[in-house]
Amino acid sequence: MLTMWRLRWKSDQRQASGLARVLATVVFCQIAFSISLHGWADQPKNDDTKEVSFARVTSDLKTLASDEMSGRLPGTPEIEKAADYIIEQYKAAGLKPAVDGESYRQTFDVGRTQELVKDKSKLVLVGPKGKKLELKIDEQFIPQVASQSYDLNAELVFVGYGIKAEELNYDEYRNLDVDGKIVVLIRQEPQQTDANSVFDGTDVSKYAFLNAKVAAARAAGAAAIIMVNDNQTAPAADRDELSPSELFGRTVSRMPFAHIKRETLDELLKITPVVKGGGEKLSSLADIEKAIDSTLEPISQVIDGWKAEFKSEFERKASLTSNIIGVLEGEGPLANETIVIGGHYDHLGLGAYGSRAPNRKEVHNGADDNATGTVCVIELARRFARAEKKPARRLVFICFSAEEMGLIGAQHYVANPLFPLENTVAMFNYDMIGSMSDKKLTAYSWNSAAEFGELLDKANEEIKIDLQKPAGGFGASDHAAFQSRQIPVIFFHTGLTPTYHTPDDDFETINLEGMFDTINLSERFIASVLAMPERPKLADGAGATRRPPRVSIGAMLSSVEGGEGAQVDEVADDSLSAKAGIKVGDIIVEVAGEKVTTRRDVTRLLGANVNKKVKIKFKRGSETQEVEIELKID
Repeated sequence: MLTMWRLRWKSDQRQASGLARVLATVVFCQIAFSISLHGWADQPKNDDTKEVSFARVTSDLKTLASDEMSGRLPGTPEIEKAADYIIEQYKAAGLKPAVDGESYRQTFDVGRTQELVKDKSKLVLVGPKGKKLELKIDEQFIPQVASQSYDLNAELVFVGYGIKAEELNYDEYRNLDVDGKIVVLIRQEPQQTDANSVFDGTDVSKYAFLNAKVAAARAAGAAAIIMVNDNQTAPAADRDELSPSELFGRTVSRMPFAHIKRETLDELLKITPVVKGGGEKLSSLADIEKAIDSTLEPISQVIDGWKAEFKSEFERKASLTSNIIGVLEGEGPLANETIVIGGHYDHLGLGAYGSRAPNRKEVHNGADDNATGTVCVIELARRFARAEKKPARRLVFICFSAEEMGLIGAQHYVANPLFPLENTVAMFNYDMIGSMSDKKLTAYSWNSAAEFGELLDKANEEIKIDLQKPAGGFGASDHAAFQSRQIPVIFFHTGLTPTYHTPDDDFETINLEGMFDTINLSERFIASVLAMPERPKLADGAGATRRPPRVSIGAMLSSVEGGEGAQVDEVADDSLSAKAGIKVGDIIVEVAGEKVTTRRDVTRLLGANVNKKVKIKFKRGSETQEVEIELKID
């Protein structure tokens, strides 16, 4: 878990590196402006220079990958900001709304989310001689969203940093009974500024992460956790910030958890100090941290005479999101045929689900995945909309949502198409086109139509990208929903990088020139497909030798500590899970006769049983249940 000051440091670094990127952009634009415009004559005509277009897509990318969008997680206000931005660009380009001619939003439900009911949540610290500290929500404490409501009244036990590291001979639960009690612990770990610390020196060790603290508390039988910021996260009172109620929700979902201010714990310690070995009384959190840092000896103990009345309620709310769809109508005898140009605009938010850095609760900006693809869709919409003539076929531009949840947005569209699928002649998908290396761009499923290979090569003659055209390969992205309906597709992709699904997938990491080349190639290629006198011919056996699209049962899962299965965190309405009766809080332990230890097992086993009926076993409380689900792709 990065502390708030580390997040601010990261922001400062972004600004510095962003300035360097802007300077590089200016240089590139000057070079681009000097390049001959020869070869653009057959493309949609507009009055843009390459310099103007490059600056425009750069601005789009900065906006969509900014911290303001907070990782574009479906169901959040921030992804709605991204949707508003895309719609603004569609309107400016002249695209018409595709949903009943009135709206650009094709809205759907991705599941039910838990939301804290603040006026029904309380935390009261009850001490000796009738002393009470009634904490104010949002000011002195905030509960984390959990999978169920709770109402507790239990003793308080101080457990230092809440660390159990037996191999380091450091165990803050040793010889301490916390069964059924509420543990009070400090964020992070001891000796954070000591290069010689056994906790990985000044690096963050695994014991600083909240999932390790929750696991230790649960294993010891604790009923709940109250956490307070450490002195590095909050070096001053004005930096002592409470975490939003949803920040750690998936980590603590099955354990009541509250975050309180340092000054609140200090108020308790002034009344009842923690007693160090030898009898020294420590009446402030700062004194406790200093003592532990100096000796690396736990100071865990019952806080004599203190209990907590801790109650929180949560309510389920629909989690809505939208595909953003604009249309450019065609003209002529082929105007009723449709070409879809798409890419998903959602990402992982703060990384609670799907992150490759699950312990870093920071904004996952998803610059490459998939702000770059979204930018491509927007820019292609501008260019074709500004052509002197209408296209020979209808162009439908779709920025999909909920791709990261299992292609839900694309699957929703093909199940509820706004234009007939039988007249949808091609779909071109852009997902992660910002990490081009050695000018290489992969076009998956380029051979799904007989004509695509030659047209791609022709479009590439002047741009001279090193175009990779694998004979096989399918690619798990939004095009899969269309290819499963026997629609020719191409999936454009520049490859995975170490920043994939981490907080480091930022604007500064993007190869802007490579992204721009991909857009230019796509403009030429799509123009050539529009000019085809007949619809693209689906290649014989297209998709037959490729990996089938993954199947979503409409449930978001998280791994249970100790390899005990995959917990259901959300269930989408009308999904396979909902129809089978699977509910939030269930723990999937077996799929198709094979034991499930992590959520990845569920994904793997579903993919291995496409178009089959499978039995899924799950635990609901102490009871084990079984349902049968047909993993059918229509």
